[in-house]
Amino acid sequence: MRNFFSILLGAFLLLVSVNVSAQVGNPARADSASLQKQFDEMLRVSNRFQTYKVVREPFLRAFMANVQDSISTYTTEIKELNSTISTQASKIQEQTASIAERDGTIVGLEEDKESINLLGMPLSKDTYSTIMWTTILVLFGALLLALFRMRYATGTATEANEKAAKLTEELETSKRRRLEVEQNLRRQLQDELNKRTQGPRTI
Repeated sequence: MRNFFSILLGAFLLLVSVNVSAQVGNPARADSASLQKQFDEMLRVSNRFQTYKVVREPFLRAFMANVQDSISTYTTEIKELNSTISTQASKIQEQTASIAERDGTIVGLEEDKESINLLGMPLSKDTYSTIMWTTILVLFGALLLALFRMRYATGTATEANEKAAKLTEELETSKRRRLEVEQNLRRQLQDELNKRTQGPRTI
């Protein structure tokens, strides 16, 4: 930044005190040279005022024009490179997605080959075999248990019927006894009521 202000101050002093050839060291005539070489040549042909370099304003304008042209060129190149990078990145993403899709298809085919669908659930052959044999054994065990329970239930039902018949008989007997007791109590109660109603006999 200090060099830039020094250049501007030198250009101002140049307008009032220095007159050099406009062609020597002019960046406008050195388009093929790099910006650094143009800047060095411009400083080389500039006059010195104490600790400052006095540079002609046309030189500065020409140098700034070259700088802007270079920046514009670099900006265009950067945009083109960014566009190329974006295109390549898009292609890479498409290829990655395609590869992932193919890998998924391959994995799916391998799983289908090595698995069996059971109720919509893919299972390996070993797991399927285990589930089927376990199911068969469980069903066989359930059948044996059902037969055992049926036989036990038949015997239990017979015994329960016999017990129920005995209980029914005992219940009927108990009802009869209770009825007899109630009848006796009613007779006694009626007798007491009759005695109280008649009262003591007068002589």
